[in-house]
Amino acid sequence: MSASMSHHILSRNNHWSKHSYVCGATNDPLRAYTVGGVFNDVVQQTPDREFLVSQHENKRYTFAAMDSEVDKLCRSFNAVDLKRGDRVGIWMPNCVLYYTAIIAAARLGLILVNINPAYQSDELKHTLTLAEVKCLLTLEKFKTQNYPEILEKVDSDIWKRPSNTPIKSKVMPTLESVIFDSENHINGAYNLQTFFDLGFNSNYSIPNVQPDEGCIIQFTSGTTGKPKAALLNHFGLMNNAYSIMKRLGIYDSISKGKLHKFCNPMPLFHVAGLSIGVLGPMITKSTVVLPSAHFEPKTAVDVLTKEKCTILFGTPTIFVDIMSVFENLSPTLQDNDLELGFSGGATCSPALMTKFNNMFPRAKILSLFGMTETSPCSFQNFTDDSDERVKTTMGFIQDHVEAKVVDTNGDMVPFGTPGELLIRGYLVMNGYFNDEEKTKETIDSNGWLHTGDQFVLYEDGYGNHVGRIKEMIIRGGENLFPKEIEYFLESHPSISQVQVYGIPDHRMGEEVCASVIVKEGATVTEADIKAYSKGKIAHFKIPKHIFIEKDGFPKTASGKVQKNRLREMAIQRISSLT
Repeated sequence: MSASMSHHILSRNNHWSKHSYVCGATNDPLRAYTVGGVFNDVVQQTPDREFLVSQHENKRYTFAAMDSEVDKLCRSFNAVDLKRGDRVGIWMPNCVLYYTAIIAAARLGLILVNINPAYQSDELKHTLTLAEVKCLLTLEKFKTQNYPEILEKVDSDIWKRPSNTPIKSKVMPTLESVIFDSENHINGAYNLQTFFDLGFNSNYSIPNVQPDEGCIIQFTSGTTGKPKAALLNHFGLMNNAYSIMKRLGIYDSISKGKLHKFCNPMPLFHVAGLSIGVLGPMITKSTVVLPSAHFEPKTAVDVLTKEKCTILFGTPTIFVDIMSVFENLSPTLQDNDLELGFSGGATCSPALMTKFNNMFPRAKILSLFGMTETSPCSFQNFTDDSDERVKTTMGFIQDHVEAKVVDTNGDMVPFGTPGELLIRGYLVMNGYFNDEEKTKETIDSNGWLHTGDQFVLYEDGYGNHVGRIKEMIIRGGENLFPKEIEYFLESHPSISQVQVYGIPDHRMGEEVCASVIVKEGATVTEADIKAYSKGKIAHFKIPKHIFIEKDGFPKTASGKVQKNRLREMAIQRISSLT
């Protein structure tokens, strides 16, 4: 029975109660997957099938060729004494080496720590020290980023040592090796070729990696103002990738001899880029194409048309930008094989879906809902869902997953009533690395993960995201928490208080906005604050709009700042300027 057929049967819930609880019942069992085990099986079964195409690097790899690259990296990891459970940081944009590192780390039982390539020194120091990273893979330069210089800002003595010797840093005490994907030699670090040479005569044994072991750390912002390290495991990631692919109908297509080709414009440090852009194509023996190192709409469109990709996924912002390029192409260049558009990371508007359907009449756009801590998908549309269903819900509960919606007392609300979404099941993270307190706050004693999302569950198993209980800003699919930005801006010598919030934006979904109270006797401008922020925090966290509040913040009778009022004021101010 196909996935699209079975959900209609399984969704006939004769509930004895009207409480908002659903479970993704299925007769398709979970499997004791590991990332390395799945990859090895696929290499043996389809060695000559094309797996990865990197357009910007002009490289193409079959599964067998990728296996050779993975083997080479495993030898080098072994040569620098990385052992099962050690953390390997990867701080770079999309590239072949990123794919190789994901699989090699998984094969050796290492934990790969994904670091946003836009991170600056403060953010880097936090991630490397919290995750206790032992080895770091990075670039020398990308765009305006100079990675050796950023590391030197964290520890000014880091390069003051002979090359190819272990790093010793008082600031980052666990860090021993840094590898730059560069031909240049940097004191105290390896370049990539030297690193590979180091492992040339090294042999390694593959440990008996268990499915429940952590394999990936994804950083996710938290209300404490610092990103938390969500530790995801092999079992959750691979079974979730399998479930996503099954619901997309990929396995039905394979049974009919159809092969799919994914276009991946999403960053690999993002959990969706990992799940749908790496693990999904791997487990379905499909091809994945990287258009560029960093999202470029024109390059993504070129890949879609020239490589004949059948599946495109990304955030709503990515779809908006790609469609803007596509609609300006001449009709002769618009020929494509696209069958599925797959949107996640933020709510996809009905208007965007309608535009997509008009632009790609042979394709269907679907929604996926989840979060980093749930590996990531908990709700997803079916390919045979009606357009109305796709536009008005975030999809049907994922297989094997439990969901309930509760009020502020923790009691389940009736179906159709908003409340906080809680998730339980195989897909829940192991916890926040090195943060037992935050883990207990997020996952309760009954195993329910508290998402902080405001959600509505329906009796038929579908659900919809209606808001955020937490004050998270979703900017182009990037999850940002105001407190982290507030803490940073308050370090400015002239700033007394800061309130950060999101305001609607037609392209990004939301933009970051800040209201600032200046210290008495000081003067500071919007331009001053932006200049102060540049190079210290990632560019996407720097507020687009900054207002100096001379009359203080609006407050409730109890003295709490009214962020909703600040948001309304900001929207009015901006509209008056346009």
